Amino acid sequence: MEKAIIMDIQRYSIHDGPGIRTTVFFKGCHMSCKWCHNPESQKMGTEMMFYSAQCVNCGACAQFCRKGAVQWGNGQNQVDVSLCAQCDEMVQCALRCPAEALRICGREMTVDQVLEQVRRDKQFYGSPEGPLMCRGGITCSGGEPLLQGEFAAKLLKTCCEEGIGTCVDTTLNVPWKMVEQVLPYTDLFLVDVKILNQDMAQKYTGKDSQQMQENLKRLAVLGKPVILRTPLLRGVNDTPKETEAREKFLAGMDNILRRDQFYVTDHGAKKYAALGREDWLTEFLKQH
Repeated sequence: MEKAIIMDIQRYSIHDGPGIRTTVFFKGCHMSCKWCHNPESQKMGTEMMFYSAQCVNCGACAQFCRKGAVQWGNGQNQVDVSLCAQCDEMVQCALRCPAEALRICGREMTVDQVLEQVRRDKQFYGSPEGPLMCRGGITCSGGEPLLQGEFAAKLLKTCCEEGIGTCVDTTLNVPWKMVEQVLPYTDLFLVDVKILNQDMAQKYTGKDSQQMQENLKRLAVLGKPVILRTPLLRGVNDTPKETEAREKFLAGMDNILRRDQFYVTDHGAKKYAALGREDWLTEFLKQH
C-alpha cells in the first residue's frame, strides 16, 4: 500500500501513550461505537464537514456548488454534506470558505509525507533506550489503523530503524493476521476493552468482542506491553456483572502496564452535526 487515508496528524500529543508523541490518525473503522467522539474517523474516504456556527453567510460555497448541496438564504446556510461526497470539486469548495465552516476530513498521504511530520519532534521523544513508560514517539491511531496495516507496518518499521518509539492504538477487534503485520515494529499497544458481553457489544459497538478477547490473550502470551482503557457507559458496562467479567478476563495478564477507566462524554457532538449524522450519545447521556 503506497498511500493511506489519514484523518489528522497531531504533534505534541500527551494522551496517546507515554511521553511526548506524534499521533497519526488513520481514517476508517469497521466498528460503530455509540460513544465515538471522532465520528469523522469511521468512513474510509474523504468527507466534507460543515460547522454551521462558524458560517458567516458569505455565499461563496453556494455560488460554487454544482450538486445543489447548499441552501443559502433566510440568514443561515444549510449544507447537505451527503451530496458533497459525490462531488469531485469538494476540496475546492471547502477552500473557498473564508471562515473554515466547510472542512475536508481525510487525505491520501505517503509514508514519506507522514514521516516528514513525525521527524519534526524527534528531539522531544526521548532515548529509545529509556524506560518504555517514559518514552515518546509515534502513535498510529484512528479509526482503526490496522485496516491499513500494510502502510502502518511500513511506517512503524522506518520509525524503529530511526530510533523513534512506536505505539499502536487499536480496537484489536480484527483478524490476527492484521495484528501480525505491525507486531515486530510495535513497542506498545493501546487497547480498549469496551464490553465483554457479546450481545451488548454487538448492540453498542457494531461488533461482538470475541476477536478482541482472543487477540488480547495472544498479546499476553507473547508478553507484548499493553495499556488498557475502558470507556464506561452508565448502566451498560459499569454494572457489577460486566465489571466482574472484565476483572476475571484480565486476571493474570502480566503484560498490562496500566488500566484506565473513564465515563464517556458528549465531546464529539458538534462533529456529528457537522457530518449531518444523528448524535445518539448526547440523547443517551441526558437520560443517564
